Amino acid sequence: MWAHRVRLFLTVPLIWAAMGCLGPRRSDYHSSRPLTVVDPSPQADRIWESAQDALRHHRFRLDRVDRRAGIISTMPETSQSLVEFWRHDVDTWPDLWEATLNPIRRWVEVIVSRGDDSRWAELTVVVHKERLSSPDRQFNSTGAAYQYFGGNLPSTAGAVEVTPEEDVWLDLGRDPAMEECLLNAIIESAGLGANPELPTESG
Repeated sequence: MWAHRVRLFLTVPLIWAAMGCLGPRRSDYHSSRPLTVVDPSPQADRIWESAQDALRHHRFRLDRVDRRAGIISTMPETSQSLVEFWRHDVDTWPDLWEATLNPIRRWVEVIVSRGDDSRWAELTVVVHKERLSSPDRQFNSTGAAYQYFGGNLPSTAGAVEVTPEEDVWLDLGRDPAMEECLLNAIIESAGLGANPELPTESG
């Protein structure tokens, strides 16, 4: 009975993770909200500061903060695993299991687009997801498993050792669930409400 429960406990998360991996990659959508905001203005200041606060709250480290270009970007961060319950840089169970079973990282771009009248016209959040691809290592003993992520084991392609320079981060597309999570956090923090028809502030 206990063995059956253990197998069930381990199997269900793997199915969830597989469902997340096999889902369609969305490329025909935008995680964005329309704006009609004058910059500079107190409302624009709130939106800009709220974007940075939301990223920090979800434990992303800021990389580029360029208000003139309307771009805030973050450093790539290794995504939250199942045991890191204090973090929140994934937003679904399949994504959480995927990041637990595989080396996954995410980085974020917040983009404020301007309209023809130079007002802020759209707020967009893009979450990029990447997976680490490393050359396969040869295992000559049971103890070699402890060195799998190091550079001491030879590769299956014949190299004497595998160096970090051979690791490659593969683009897995975007993370729409986390994009919506961050976008809603920015809107709520800025006091703009959930309605996409955001209030106009005249100049």
